[in-house]
Amino acid sequence: MKNEIDWTLARKNFNPKTKQPFKRGRNWAIVAYPDSLPENWKDIIRQEPIAISPLHDKDINPDGTKKKPHYHLLLSYKGNKSFEQMDQIARALRAPIPERVNSLTGAARYLTHMDNPEKYQYDSSFIETYGGFDLESCLALSTGDKRQALRDMLTFISENNIMHLKDFADYCMSEEAPAGWFELLTERNTLFIKEYIKSNWQKIQSSNADKER
Repeated sequence: MKNEIDWTLARKNFNPKTKQPFKRGRNWAIVAYPDSLPENWKDIIRQEPIAISPLHDKDINPDGTKKKPHYHLLLSYKGNKSFEQMDQIARALRAPIPERVNSLTGAARYLTHMDNPEKYQYDSSFIETYGGFDLESCLALSTGDKRQALRDMLTFISENNIMHLKDFADYCMSEEAPAGWFELLTERNTLFIKEYIKSNWQKIQSSNADKER
């Protein structure tokens, strides 16, 4: 017999990634599972500024097995919220602990795996929003965001001595890549980045040749 979880009990504020407590923040994410959610779960969160992903029922684990179906919930407030406030919502949904979101745009785009082409691509038209959540502005990278992202991409190429476009493209497709990198690489900047990588390779080769003299 499985141990029943007491969802009325507050949970410890502990980030398993950093081993430190979550600080207060405006943007939070919760993963929820259909077999645990109460029947009226959408009524519980309807007043919150929230975006709900399509049901992720086609995700695959690294070993090829199917992941347990789940929803990604993204909450974005005008003011900071504490872990305890967000955990109260997560417990009402019978969900794992909430986690702070560093990039709202990245988290919004992850609702359908927009920047992760190696993963199943869910239909963004099935994203549901409540509480005035502005999905359109979250999904779009502004012109300033794109310029800064391109600068960051070039810095990454230089600092990591990237010498092949494939290596950089593989990184842009990975979960570690910042939001929008794959889009920027494939939609408009492929030729420029390819030439930058080529130039970086030539500079490294030239430097190595000078050292051998």
